Amino acid sequence: MNLRQLEIFYAIMQVGTVSGAAKNLNVSQPNVTRVLAHTEQQMGFALFERVKGRLVPTQEAKTLLPEAEKIYQQLGQFRSLTNKVKKGNQHLRIGAPPILANALLTPVIAKLSHDPALSIELSTANRNELCDGLLKNELDLAVCFGEEAPAGITQQTLLKEAMCALLPCSEQGNKQWSGNIELNELVSHPAGIIGLDSRDPLGLSLSQAIHQVDPHYHSQITVRSYSAAAELVLHHAGIAVVDPWTAQHYQQAHYLNRLSARKVSPDIAFSVSLLHAEHQPISLTAQYFSEQLIQSIKGPNDQGIT
Repeated sequence: MNLRQLEIFYAIMQVGTVSGAAKNLNVSQPNVTRVLAHTEQQMGFALFERVKGRLVPTQEAKTLLPEAEKIYQQLGQFRSLTNKVKKGNQHLRIGAPPILANALLTPVIAKLSHDPALSIELSTANRNELCDGLLKNELDLAVCFGEEAPAGITQQTLLKEAMCALLPCSEQGNKQWSGNIELNELVSHPAGIIGLDSRDPLGLSLSQAIHQVDPHYHSQITVRSYSAAAELVLHHAGIAVVDPWTAQHYQQAHYLNRLSARKVSPDIAFSVSLLHAEHQPISLTAQYFSEQLIQSIKGPNDQGIT
């Protein structure tokens, strides 16, 4: 008895009629009758007797029923599992630098968290650590700055942006910082530019842009964290050039009238990429998350910096 025959046998045992079994299985009555007849012919004995329009189980059918129930229950459990997998009932592990986790990932995670079958783990780290996590199968997806990917990592560009300058508002008095800020003005300003670690994609882009203006420029202070650079501006330790999300955060009410963010001219461009390991097939959950992330990014992208 194959699984289809088992389904029909069990359905008839439950309802006692061909029509009822057909309805429960969402198939036609002739199909149920045909399969039942074929099953009885294969087995060499009758499973049901026809009594006044109903199918009454034979003793042989009653003997088979307990084992049939066990198999049918296992089949139901298997179907439930496949449905969960199809819907993406998995634990998804995502990594990103802190600013991208906050600005890009948390809205999508919050939206998906309404599905109780889905669990998500969000880790923050730098690009090298995230790529290492993907290769070690400690992460399913990573969102990073830059477009370059090491061997074994698949990269997809999510968006392109430009870096912004963060200036202490007290510096605006005589200089009248407004609109775009020329990079050569920042390079020549006595406050100095707070450097970003060149191992970081944004730090490398900033360093290359500065050295095109002044090949001998050297930052007195260099940091790895964009928020640390912004905090140093608050303490009047220099001028920061950071991503637009950090710049937007430091323009909010808590920092109102303390910092001003301006676009830098010419643009210091950078990209944000979605990464996953080539050796690890991307799950349905990860695919769905990626689709939701891309959809979220395609929405309004005004960072509020003028």
